[in-house]
Amino acid sequence: MIMNKARTRAIGAAIGIVVLAVLAGCSGGGSSAPSSSPKSLRGQTVTLMNWEAEEGSPYSDVLKQFTKDTGIKVDYQFAASGDDYWPKTRAVLGSNNPPDLMRIDDDFVAYYASTGKLQDLQPYLKANGIKQSDYYPTVFNNTKEPDGKIVGWSLGIQPRVIYYNKTAFEKAGLPLPPTTWSDKGWTWADFLKDAQALTTPDHSTYGADIIDDSGYEMIFPVNNGGTGRWSKNGKDFTLADKADAAGVQYVADLTCKYDVQPPWSDLQQSGRGQEMFAAGQVGMIERVSTLGAFFQQNVKGFDWDIAPMPGEKRQKTYGNQIVFSIPKAAKHRDAAWALLQYLTTEKGASVFAKQASFVPGYKAAAKEIATGGDGKENSKLILDAANHAVVPGRIVPIEQALDLYRPALDPVRNCKEPAAKVLSQIKPQVESIINQ
Repeated sequence: MIMNKARTRAIGAAIGIVVLAVLAGCSGGGSSAPSSSPKSLRGQTVTLMNWEAEEGSPYSDVLKQFTKDTGIKVDYQFAASGDDYWPKTRAVLGSNNPPDLMRIDDDFVAYYASTGKLQDLQPYLKANGIKQSDYYPTVFNNTKEPDGKIVGWSLGIQPRVIYYNKTAFEKAGLPLPPTTWSDKGWTWADFLKDAQALTTPDHSTYGADIIDDSGYEMIFPVNNGGTGRWSKNGKDFTLADKADAAGVQYVADLTCKYDVQPPWSDLQQSGRGQEMFAAGQVGMIERVSTLGAFFQQNVKGFDWDIAPMPGEKRQKTYGNQIVFSIPKAAKHRDAAWALLQYLTTEKGASVFAKQASFVPGYKAAAKEIATGGDGKENSKLILDAANHAVVPGRIVPIEQALDLYRPALDPVRNCKEPAAKVLSQIKPQVESIINQ
């Protein structure tokens, strides 16, 4: 599911036309990094590959304005969606004619960095005076490799929050969840108590749905004092550690022990959880912030709102990041950087914020989310979530590791085995993969 770096207001203002003194030719693929969008790039066409269709998305408006402001055209390539996108990215990276700018899954950053086929963006960041203070640290630092290279740049983050049925809370006489990132009255015990009160005896309504959003594998272990899936150095499968496994078990126990969460078998259809929430069949659900638009359109007959993730030893969340990279073999690398810079500075980022696509990394633009987006009373929680997001450790063979441990967790989700046992058993196999 899966996403980081940034720029300054001065750059946003200057994005239009600043002549660069040194460019390695006028092709836009030179070795030097332009400090903005120089005149020599006007008239070039940048190919942008994404798994999200342009039509109906904020990209359409942003790209039109980019071309108007810079004279650089954009050829938007909707490549594929879902799992079909990953083979496509591997194929184009291995070709002699890759897109100039391509989206990559934030979970796969370490893998793509290992290929050596992506442009290090550090020279561009330095040339443009990009300052971390202008960005949320969790976005700015998300794609930085251990050796300091930055092979992807994040437009922003889609943090996970709790959506809850406000009407159901009020009818049950329950205090509403916090309106800020506070765990006062919002610990795991509080969350469970509310879920129990919202669950009906006949299970026509369940109190909570956490388990079918994979982000819980980071959030609940980390909030229990653990590390999440991987150690920071990418050498250890820390989800098997005591605190982390207990976080996984808490989520499974919402079904297995407390009967306040739908059975795992009932949640296998894609999108089933959010459909149940929209129909009033689930009282609280963990989802990324962009699901607000879906609930706006589909929730009928009750009021809903947003709450932070419940805290235990910590109170963190985890978000998907919108990461784009420039292949080394791209023909218009400098123009691609001009576009990426535009998307991640105030002009472009403000459009994404106003349409609640995600929380832009650029803080000045992100503030637009507080008054835009889903319009909910606590929508500011989404903005604040960017300061409470955890930056995960990363591993290169991510696909193989996920394919191994996630199916192994099925007995936990199906209430047949404890998380600590399953994770400890699978740990040697996972670590043999990530350390190969």
